[in-house]
Amino acid sequence: MALLVGGAGVSHSPQLSIEPGGWRAHGDLEQGRLAELGLPPTDRTADELAGELDERVITARHEACQRALEATRRELLAMRPDILVVIGDDQRELFLDDIMPALSIFWGTSLDDRPPGMTAYPSTMESAYRYYHAEQEDTYRTEPGLGLHLVERLVESGVDAAQFTEQPAGRTLGHAFTFIYRRLFEGLPRLPLVPIMLNTYYPPNQPTPRRCVEIGRALRAAIDSWPSDKRVALIASGGLTHPIIDEKLDRRLLEALERHDCDDLAQLPAEGLTEGSSEIRNWIAVGAALHGIPGRTVDYIPAYRSAAGSGCGMGFFAWNGDGS
Repeated sequence: MALLVGGAGVSHSPQLSIEPGGWRAHGDLEQGRLAELGLPPTDRTADELAGELDERVITARHEACQRALEATRRELLAMRPDILVVIGDDQRELFLDDIMPALSIFWGTSLDDRPPGMTAYPSTMESAYRYYHAEQEDTYRTEPGLGLHLVERLVESGVDAAQFTEQPAGRTLGHAFTFIYRRLFEGLPRLPLVPIMLNTYYPPNQPTPRRCVEIGRALRAAIDSWPSDKRVALIASGGLTHPIIDEKLDRRLLEALERHDCDDLAQLPAEGLTEGSSEIRNWIAVGAALHGIPGRTVDYIPAYRSAAGSGCGMGFFAWNGDGS
């Protein structure tokens, strides 16, 4: 049977790849959209936020993020995985309003990064773009055998997973998946990918936190039952809270993961999981799947970029099953 050797949770915010001097400019660009979204305000005071936006603090936060990325990378490489199962959200990259499945698994032979070009992103993301997309079309090898097995086992366990083997014309593999290879594993040979797309963003069919726990448990059983000697690592891509950082919610998540407290994961407030914060659903599913495997917070860095309290709660977490 396959060996689930562990995994990781990792943020994929562009701030990880934007130099600290560009964080404020990136925050300035989003102020109009923040007003339209009507999100709950930050609980940080104006004085506290002013301190967070000090150039020296931003630089320190940026450096901490780089160290945490590298530490997470080392943890994953030490697990010596043969295959990566990545749970990420698709942000209208493969799925549009013609179909938006709550959960979908690809089990074809490959998926392509079909780069949209820098004009599809804010100008402040220029330095981050290359960690989301290649300059030209780029192919990612997938693992059809495991992908099909996961679909079949999840359906048997009561998770009605959508599935597909052909990439829709004109649509690209999303940045939740490409970031893992282009930044976290930058410069390394690419391991086969099994992408699991969880609809975290778009109403009305986002899985609830409780359903994410159920999905994670079913996924664990499915991986454990795959008749293969391959070593599998599971990765949650995205999060934590953004664009408004909620440090209390982020820390509650990380503490629940360290305690293997699936009951608390299931009770995380769905009303707090909107916009980018919705990607916490990916972490809930992975945390439930890796229940019982030792896990620890590599680091948590609240990376503020504006006086409105916007930014990204950068989370880095590793589970290591020591499956050598």
